[in-house]
Amino acid sequence: MHLIVTENTDVYFNLAAEDYILHHWDADVLMFWRSKKAVVCGKHQNLCGELNYSWCRKHGIDIARRLTGGGTVFHDLGNINFTFIQNIPEGLDKAVNYRRFLDPMRDVLQKIGVETSYSSRNDLLVKDKKISGNAEHVLQRRSRVLHHGTLLFRSELGDLGEALHPVGKYETKAVQSVRSEVTNISDHFLQEENSDAFMQMVIRGFENIKHTNRYVFREEDLQGIDNVKHAKYSKESWILGYSPGYTVQKVWNFHENIYRLEMKIDHGVVLQMQIISQNKNEFERFCNAMVGKEWIENTIREIWRENSEIEIRDEDIWNLF
Repeated sequence: MHLIVTENTDVYFNLAAEDYILHHWDADVLMFWRSKKAVVCGKHQNLCGELNYSWCRKHGIDIARRLTGGGTVFHDLGNINFTFIQNIPEGLDKAVNYRRFLDPMRDVLQKIGVETSYSSRNDLLVKDKKISGNAEHVLQRRSRVLHHGTLLFRSELGDLGEALHPVGKYETKAVQSVRSEVTNISDHFLQEENSDAFMQMVIRGFENIKHTNRYVFREEDLQGIDNVKHAKYSKESWILGYSPGYTVQKVWNFHENIYRLEMKIDHGVVLQMQIISQNKNEFERFCNAMVGKEWIENTIREIWRENSEIEIRDEDIWNLF
């Protein structure tokens, strides 16, 4: 098994690295990585219904979508991510098995003094509070499985709460997150350690129980990962546009006035849009022009400039989401 410890804290790079390894390598891999502040939603989720888009953009928090299903999670440098990517020799019917990967993680954590338990949803708990959310993706044509999870060690839980607080009324059949009470490992164990030291303790623990070979990405790996990142993970058409269909009603604060926004969107394309104001025609041209267009920042900005003489700021656009 290759053991990879990446120092790159770009969430889009790391999600692309998982994808690249899953699709292009044959080796089994265990990768440890961290991201600067980011919110990462599951593949089949309505992103805007899972997070406070405007708050995240104002505070420089990256917004991403991953390859696996499940719920939305918050990353920062106080959170350690682990990724197993393995072949499935026993057959696809046995591919989804969370405990195949979480049992060894629990063993390592126990050896360094962290006692955990399972939730009914295969989360890892410390004193009945969640410290690790997990998800999997099976690549059937290559009989490979990707399992990844989080370890909240010393994460900024206040930011987590603000980021994962959607604004507006959403109706959708998309997968919705199940909110759980979370805690940091450092609030209960290893208080004297920092996140770097904790991650190294976990890595050494796996080196002691697994046959691992340290691997450093080569130039051809980095180029392949960068290609996947720019073709998919950093693109608004993936991050926003992959969301299943939904309708939304919300308040829009614009130029110190409050309006009501109503929209119907399907896979990132506007089907219906109305901004309700006292002056019926104030936003009519813009709303009509948005129908059939992608609901992404750059398109909104372009369509607005073509159909309104009123200045629109980045913050005004963020508040639409």
